[in-house]
Amino acid sequence: MKNFLLGVSLVANAGLAYLLLKDEDAVKDLREKADAITDQLSGKAQEIKGDWSGDKMDSLKGNFTEAKGKVKEGLNKFKNQADAADAE
Repeated sequence: MKNFLLGVSLVANAGLAYLLLKDEDAVKDLREKADAITDQLSGKAQEIKGDWSGDKMDSLKGNFTEAKGKVKEGLNKFKNQADAADAE
């Protein structure tokens, strides 16, 4: 029974992945969101590392990378709002 439920779950997840990935715009949007979040997280980590080690340059680079991620996130939101307005 356990193997049957795992198999059903696997098939359901594969079907959901197919539905999500067949829409290229949705995939592109997810990639852009992931890229923005990745920049924010890596920037924050670099900033913390710089603060902890006392390396001001590392801290500044982290601040810049985090800000870059926030700008990307803002641009993605703006683009999505503009696309939604065009669709109406």
